[in-house]
Amino acid sequence: MDPKAVQKMTLEGMRQFLRMTFDTLASFQDQMEKMWRTLLEQGGELQKESEKMLAEWLENLRKGREELLRNLEDGLRRMEELAGRD
Repeated sequence: MDPKAVQKMTLEGMRQFLRMTFDTLASFQDQMEKMWRTLLEQGGELQKESEKMLAEWLENLRKGREELLRNLEDGLRRMEELAGRD
């Protein structure tokens, strides 16, 4: 088999694995968020402050996840560019 084809298949496999991993993480985060919101609804006086803290925390998690995914995609693109050279 052609080495370039193998490299391309490997990189595409890595990309698919990363996407599935991030989809799983996003699903897990969504479920965790639902659980926390349910707990906060039953929390009483600390509810508003806790909701604000949770919203900030979840937003930071989302931003971090999106930034990591962008960086990984950029890295894979660079690897593909390097693999295409020769």
